[in-house]
Amino acid sequence: MELADCGSPEKLLTVIFKYHPAWTPPIQIEEFALSVGILDFRDLEVDGFVGALMTDMEKTKGIILSAKGMGHRRRRFTIGHELGHYLIPAHRGDKSCTSADLRETRRDTLHRQEEAQANRFSAGLLMPKPSFKAHVEGMGTPDVSHLELLANTYDVSREAAANRYVELTPEMCAFVFVKDGRIRYPRPSKDFPAMSVRSGDPVPQPIPRGSLGRVTASDWLRPTWTGPPAILAQQVDQSGGHATVLLHIETHEFEDSAEEDELIASYTPSFRR
Repeated sequence: MELADCGSPEKLLTVIFKYHPAWTPPIQIEEFALSVGILDFRDLEVDGFVGALMTDMEKTKGIILSAKGMGHRRRRFTIGHELGHYLIPAHRGDKSCTSADLRETRRDTLHRQEEAQANRFSAGLLMPKPSFKAHVEGMGTPDVSHLELLANTYDVSREAAANRYVELTPEMCAFVFVKDGRIRYPRPSKDFPAMSVRSGDPVPQPIPRGSLGRVTASDWLRPTWTGPPAILAQQVDQSGGHATVLLHIETHEFEDSAEEDELIASYTPSFRR
């Protein structure tokens, strides 16, 4: 009954963790789903969809489906996403979700808003904010290798860990997901400067492998400054043509660049007409 009064993912999660203060990662998501009315988990064999939810008319019981052959960690996030649809009162009971829906962050339409809410719920349940944030801050300077450590700790995919990372880190950074030399999508932290690259663009080269190294800021950022901040980058190649790129701007570098722009603007003469 208390869950039924929660209209947002964050309120739902607050109530859930209030009743389960001893939970530690990885969260046993199927066990929890069964405790709140989910009856079964089944394979989904419909082209184009990776997850689905089926419920009774009152949305008191349901079944969660995930694409057949999906990896264990992606399946966990999908279950969390569909569970979000099930528990958020305003969402209808029957849902079919695509892989794009499970990456959605926008809120400009009702559909996108609901998919973004389900993603926030899944991320917040599988990667609880206090625990995950403490892990990220304890790791120090961002590094692509951190994603593997976080993914293993919380039993989630590298992409899920990266998306949660940029949401909670105090650092100015971005992860860019790549397939066959082209950008799938970038995910910047909230204070990262506006990026010029978009989905489908070729990845600017060269990018250091292994340790962080400098790259040309104008390849990645919109031309906003007279002297753009220095960007450190790092790429890790994965199987099947996939790769993950980390971009990092040290805070003092960004502040120095912004101060320089302000000084230049203050000394630019203006003339009356």
